[in-house]
Amino acid sequence: MKKEYKKFEAGFQEEVVDLLVLTSEGVGGAGLYAKGIWQPSAQILGCVELSTGRLRAGKGCLYWLCEDSDKNGWIHNLRHLTIYHVKCRESVPDNERQGIPAGLWMLLEVVERDLHHPELDRILAEYQRSVEITDPLCGHFVLERNYDWFSAEVDWLGEECGVSLTCDEEGGETAEEALSGFRRIYGNLQEWDRNFRAFAASELTELANDWREDSEEDSQPITEESFAERICISEFTMETEGNYVAYYDDDDMFFGHVIFIEGNIETGMERANIAG
Repeated sequence: MKKEYKKFEAGFQEEVVDLLVLTSEGVGGAGLYAKGIWQPSAQILGCVELSTGRLRAGKGCLYWLCEDSDKNGWIHNLRHLTIYHVKCRESVPDNERQGIPAGLWMLLEVVERDLHHPELDRILAEYQRSVEITDPLCGHFVLERNYDWFSAEVDWLGEECGVSLTCDEEGGETAEEALSGFRRIYGNLQEWDRNFRAFAASELTELANDWREDSEEDSQPITEESFAERICISEFTMETEGNYVAYYDDDDMFFGHVIFIEGNIETGMERANIAG
């Protein structure tokens, strides 16, 4: 395992820097780095270099390595939207080879927890400020800054559907482009829903029958008509430039996998598949 740790550390500079960091809501996850080794991460909204007082506003991330035995809390037990005094090493500039972008940090130690700092407190207050959109047709949306989208629960032909509208720009507070596209869909929802169902059925009915034959259940073959009737909307994402993804529950035709349809409001539906 020493080899993997050395490879990871090679992506960061030797100098150890004391920082105050403000974590975002992206805290607690980890990806598999190598067999038995995990790479946790904690997104940050900004940091202050204690030696100079320099503020670095904007999103960043802390990385470190753990082993299987460290999964409970990933060693440092970081919490979201909290200010910490940490010791770190900054990533090597242009270090694409190691997969760690420049300007990010390897976390070495948490020195103090639950701190306050005027600039970081200001960033936190701004981050927590509520931003909302109310549209006469589509309803009421609330900004989720961690994901750069506005979200709402809408009535989709009698079913509850979670809708996300991508912000016009990263870190932005508007979603005019995505909302404009969603208005076109929501204003003619019966036709769009019918077309989504028909497209998913044409693309996936054969696969659904393959899954049915592989199961132990004695059920009737699935037709495109029955496939289209059985699926049920769950989520819808509208992005900029007219791109969208519609998510439908599969009624156990794929044993609980979600069905998704991707397309563009101008060019039409492009593909349907299952995930999850």
